[in-house]
Order: sequence, then structure tokens, then C-alpha cells
Amino acid sequence: MAALVFVSVAVAGCTGETPGTPTPTPGTSASSGSSAAPEDPNVPKVANPLDASAFIGDPCKLVPAATVAELGLAQPGEQANDTSNPSCSWGIRGKADGLQLILGSGNREKGMGGLAGLNKAKGTGQVRFLEPGPDVDGYPTVYYGVQDRRAGGNCDLGVGVADDLVISVHAGGYDNEQVSCGNAQKAASAMIKTLKGA
Repeated sequence: MAALVFVSVAVAGCTGETPGTPTPTPGTSASSGSSAAPEDPNVPKVANPLDASAFIGDPCKLVPAATVAELGLAQPGEQANDTSNPSCSWGIRGKADGLQLILGSGNREKGMGGLAGLNKAKGTGQVRFLEPGPDVDGYPTVYYGVQDRRAGGNCDLGVGVADDLVISVHAGGYDNEQVSCGNAQKAASAMIKTLKGA
């Protein structure tokens, strides 16, 4: 499963065709939100930021059981041991792949959160593919990865829920781009509704 975290210079966990986890190289300093650096005009602002802090301890609660069932995923979700950017994975029944949601709170703490952080990762080569995606329930998204794998049924969607926070949804093991990206968008929409109701 993809564990995508957009932080600074080194890429951890990027092997072959599996999307990786850009993380800061030791000794590099993370920029702060109050930095005097100019903002990137290509990064959309989040008009109504959402607070995901209540889900850091259990990101599996971000996607309701009804949505998990609708997408044909096995329940319950499995939370990863990595607490820097909490994640939850659900397998496709009968397949090795499925859906993974990654809450990029660790990136925010390092000053590399949000869509701006993902754009910085693209600028440093950690993420080689980055393309604007459709807004989901009014929130900006991007497709991204080490490479564009959508045609093969693997879709990585980063959802900007705040200017300094992206929640990523990886849908993999599907037949094509329409199904994988469609399921990523459905999961993202359900997650946004959960955050709005929290």
C-alpha cells in the first residue's frame, strides 16, 4: 500500500512502482507557516479548513463502515504502527490491495504539510507526478506519485483539508483509472463529511 507523506528531501519507502513517503533529511530545517517565503500561486487555498486532530489516534474512523462496504472493502480497517502520519488500510475482498488513507499531520508539524508541501516535494523530485484533481465536496485535490499509475488501476489522491494538511487516499488493485480514482474520490467525500460532522 502507498504511504505518502510529503515532507522534505529524502524518500523513504519508495521502491519500484510503490508510491513512497518523502520525509525530511536529517539536518534540514523545516519551514514554518510564519515564514516570509512567498506563497506558491499554483497552490489552491482551502476556503473552509477542517480539523482532523480528533482522528490522529484512530484514522480508520474517518471513513464510515457504510462507505467501506459500498466500496467492497474488508472490515475493519487496519491502522499502521507509524504514528508520524497516521494511516488506515482496508483490503479489497479477495485481493491483496485496496484502499489506504494517510493523515499527513506529521508533515504539518514539520512545516511541509498541505498541498504546498506536496508541490515542494515535486520541486525536489520526491514526487515526480503531480496533477490537479477535481474538487471533492469543495476541497482541492491533486493526483500524485512517484509516477502516474492510474491507467493500471492505482490512484493516489491528496485532499487539501487545510492549507497545512493533506489527507491522502490511495486506491489500488482495481481494473482501471475510472474505478480506482472514482473509489478514491468516494472515500475522500465520506472522509470530508466525517470531518465536517466531528
